[in-house]
Amino acid sequence: MALTSPGVQVTVVDESFYVPGIPGAVPLVVVATAQDKRSGTGSGTASGTLSTNANEIFLVSSQRELTQTFGDPTFYTDASGNPLQGYELNEYGLQAVYSFLGIANRAFVVRANINTSELTGTADAPGGTPDDGFYWFDLASTAFGIKEWNESTQTFTAKQPIFITSTDDVTGNAPKTTKGSIGDYAVVATNPFNRLYYKNRSNAWVQVGTADSAVKDASWASSYPTIKGTATNPTLADGTLEINGNLVATGQTIAEAASAINSAGIAGVQAAVVDGQIEIYGIPTASGDDSSTTAQVSSIIIGNVGDSTVTATSQLGITAGRYHVPKIFVGSHTEDHGFRSSDSAPKPSGSVFVQTTSVSNGASIALKKYSDAEGAFIDVVAPVFKTQEQALQQLDKLGGGASLTVNDVFVQVNTGESEWNDSSQDSGELIDFVAFTRANGVGAVTQIVSDKIGTKTAIGTTAGDTIRMAETVLNKDATTKTASAFLNQATITLAGTDADDFVTAIAAANFDHIEAEYDAASKRIKIKHTLGGNIYFSDENGTPMADIGFTTANANSYGGNSDLTTDKIANLYTAPAGDKDDYSTVVMADGSTLDESERTFAFVASNWKPVENLPDSGTTFTAIQSVSTPSKDPADNQLWYNTTVDEVDILIHNGTAWTGYQNVSSDARGFNLGNTDPNGPQVSATEPTTQSDGTALVDGDLWLDSSDLENYPKLYRYDSSKNDGENFVLIDNGDQTGQDGILFADFRLHSDGTKDVITEETLITDLLTSTYTDLDAPEAALYPKGMLGFNLRRSGYNVKKFRNEYFSRANFASAVTYPTLPTEKDAWVSESPLKADGSPFMGRKAQRNVIVQQMKSTVASTTALREEQREFNLLAAPGYPELISDLETLNADRKDTGFVVGDTPFRLPATSTDVTNWANNTAGAADNGEDGLLSTDSQTGVYYPSGLTTSLTGKSVVVPPSHMMLRTIAFNDQVAFPWFAPAGVRRGKVDNASSVGSINAEGEFETTNVSSGLRDSLYSVNVNPISFVTGAGLTVFGQKTRQLTQSALDRVNVARLVAFVRLNLDKIARPFIFEPNDTLTRNEIKQSVESFLLELTSQRALFDFAVVCDETNNTPGRIDRNELYVDVAIEPVKAVEFIFIPVRLKNTGEIGAL
Repeated sequence: MALTSPGVQVTVVDESFYVPGIPGAVPLVVVATAQDKRSGTGSGTASGTLSTNANEIFLVSSQRELTQTFGDPTFYTDASGNPLQGYELNEYGLQAVYSFLGIANRAFVVRANINTSELTGTADAPGGTPDDGFYWFDLASTAFGIKEWNESTQTFTAKQPIFITSTDDVTGNAPKTTKGSIGDYAVVATNPFNRLYYKNRSNAWVQVGTADSAVKDASWASSYPTIKGTATNPTLADGTLEINGNLVATGQTIAEAASAINSAGIAGVQAAVVDGQIEIYGIPTASGDDSSTTAQVSSIIIGNVGDSTVTATSQLGITAGRYHVPKIFVGSHTEDHGFRSSDSAPKPSGSVFVQTTSVSNGASIALKKYSDAEGAFIDVVAPVFKTQEQALQQLDKLGGGASLTVNDVFVQVNTGESEWNDSSQDSGELIDFVAFTRANGVGAVTQIVSDKIGTKTAIGTTAGDTIRMAETVLNKDATTKTASAFLNQATITLAGTDADDFVTAIAAANFDHIEAEYDAASKRIKIKHTLGGNIYFSDENGTPMADIGFTTANANSYGGNSDLTTDKIANLYTAPAGDKDDYSTVVMADGSTLDESERTFAFVASNWKPVENLPDSGTTFTAIQSVSTPSKDPADNQLWYNTTVDEVDILIHNGTAWTGYQNVSSDARGFNLGNTDPNGPQVSATEPTTQSDGTALVDGDLWLDSSDLENYPKLYRYDSSKNDGENFVLIDNGDQTGQDGILFADFRLHSDGTKDVITEETLITDLLTSTYTDLDAPEAALYPKGMLGFNLRRSGYNVKKFRNEYFSRANFASAVTYPTLPTEKDAWVSESPLKADGSPFMGRKAQRNVIVQQMKSTVASTTALREEQREFNLLAAPGYPELISDLETLNADRKDTGFVVGDTPFRLPATSTDVTNWANNTAGAADNGEDGLLSTDSQTGVYYPSGLTTSLTGKSVVVPPSHMMLRTIAFNDQVAFPWFAPAGVRRGKVDNASSVGSINAEGEFETTNVSSGLRDSLYSVNVNPISFVTGAGLTVFGQKTRQLTQSALDRVNVARLVAFVRLNLDKIARPFIFEPNDTLTRNEIKQSVESFLLELTSQRALFDFAVVCDETNNTPGRIDRNELYVDVAIEPVKAVEFIFIPVRLKNTGEIGAL
């Protein structure tokens, strides 16, 4: 004691231990939901559905809190809005908790680490969401403004091209001849240039604008005749033609005339006979000239020699005169194309007008940009221009580039910038469509920076070196939408070899916007356009620009993707090869005349850059243009439920390796599989009578029966030797050892290891004769010749997972075993599991079992579920009887302080035979689930059948029995205690379902009243019925646990009582740990236990009890081991389940006499 002199010290010892009040029903519910759902508040993401919060335990206390945390429970519908009953992705667990919280205020919810929305199912492989700012050139929504001229009608016909998006459909840069029809136009969208092609009469694709050959159909220009005769197979009178000043003797036949023209060596002119008529072709090098007129390029003058009244031209059906070759015109609808017969240079049929404005079927580019904020592609304004200078002029008329932002975009037509009507007679205007955007935003200069200079006074140049340089300048006075930009050009002469000489020379050129400086810190020369416009330049005398690093090797490709393999100078590009005066106006300050050679440049410095989407890794770009909405590769581990049932890749073991089915000429049965169906296995609901092409069936033909998708795949092999009329023999899916068996595994996706697993496809017909298998294919040495291989990777109706860099050394480390890795490292790997017998879960069962795997993992691996501070006394996974054993294990880990509420399958028919077979597991299932019930735990109750309730959207949806039972048990615990049976008309009433029943083979809900006979069958196998009781409605009419041996624990009320007692005895005893093991302590703990049990007795839980805690059960040996024993015996109160009322009939007066 602390007192040293008289006084008082008061101490208080707390010995008021008591059992807390009955908590009522508190469930732990394991759920599977979609990821990143919208919160029930209507905005934001529900935090419980974030991937980072998977396997986290949430305590929710209200329906509002539940929907805020996990979103509204989702129940899927078909295209007509009808609920998909029993659908594997419906969120039964959330719906059950929502209903439970209608009358209770505590529930623990844990969400499995799976995104069920990835399992909705598609026939095509899914892609990931594009990155924010991802560009998409939407080809299907784009009008390219292509108009084809008809000379006869003097009108244009708008042409919409077909799109070539796969490199498999391209030879060189052109489409393969198998694509499209004669007369079609095509945009080859496999690279950034979107080149335009035309399919001519020879079934050959030619790039629109090519004019390098006048031979018929050898180029675009020669795909149309410049001159066409009208006479068919005429007899000629040895006349003489004059073509562009060349004399040609026609001979006596039209073939001789064509041959003579071709032999005359006339520049840009050739001829051919087509359908008995002569056609003469011209290209831009054809120079029409006769002594009486001024020469005109790109034309043919044809006439006659001599004064004969029967001229050579008239015999051929040709009118003498000048004819202009086919032409491309690029411009707006307000510009004059000059094609009409009344124009100075009328054009023949086939000439093309590329109209850059959208009116009247002109160009309208559908360029879009992905927005994370909107979760969608947003339209981007992308006008069409002929040059970057024109774009600067039209988009920033007052700023010349200074006011443009990084969001400004335009599309350039003809990035070569060549026109035919110049003196060089270029090879053609090659039509392409390239999108450009700004590399830098408002106020940014256009700057190029030289290589690092070693010695400032000797930068590598030579005195007298010259540079021809031009700048874009403002053309503020231009008012039309098509006005050209101006280029201001000067010749720069270096006075010396010093960096300062270089800078001084540029300054002396008196450019409006070009400046240069030497940066002493970085030792580099910087050249810039102060408005952010373009700078064009070429070395003229010497190589001064190249000497400081501005070379082709350091320049980016104009219009092409960035070079990610080598460093390039920012903003520096090789310049378009065309004459800049074709589309712009080049001027000299002194007004001097420019030769054509002075209007072309080697390089351009520009703030315009091609629109591109940089690859996430590597150096391979994905074209921004596509017909369908683009997506990037799926996220690693993304799931895909492939809904396709009619694409099946079957391999066969040839004795040494797995190979395509048709590669074996004699299998283990002697069948020549090379003669089997050319399209592979037939997938149909009825037995085939012929092969798919109508030819006779042969031994080895395969048929997959699609009439029973619940048991897919039922595969049959044709064997004509069977004389019982059953020639199609069923393959045993459970046989993975015999020659007649089948192995289900991933074998391959493509016929080689180079094709992209997302964007490219290999047909089943191509795989029939392919010998290729992936590195992870089953080892052939382990299986016998003749065994089939069902390729899960390529076939459908299962669930796959995307694995990034799967075929890498990280997974296939041994260079000895795997000497060569495939080019394509990504892979789809089967995720849906196999059954115990090796057969697959397919269809909805594949979806289901992928979900079940993750839910089981959540229960097994989440250690927080086993922590004592989280008190729950019910465990459920609504809709998933597969979780029963896992919840039982969890309950055992928690010292059996809870009760498992188990479900029966949605599709379990309401017949005594079916429910008895399921409950007795006559199918031999390896786990609880749709095929059978194995559980025999006394702390588990299983209920039947399912119910029909209303979802939050007002739809009538099927829910599992646990949906009803959780709420019923909560009601029971509110009006009574856990040791009262949650059954019968007083406490077993079901008020959250309107009817009960099961789902039939058609996916429809069938109501059942659960007759007395069915109730008897259910009760005999320890499954509790939920039945309609007249006058009471839906009622739980059973309370058996899954303990099959008869004892007090085969009843739910006793099992829950025991769980309650176990939990509370633990709480009562815990304060006595580390107390002295003596009589006082033993008496205290005994008194506490007796008080607790006495209270239970008063609450009708126990008939009687006994507690022993003294020297009889706490022997010296136990005390020395620091042990204290409290032996408790209880007699639980049983519930009335069977009431017998015998009635005896008596004669009148006998009862009174008694």
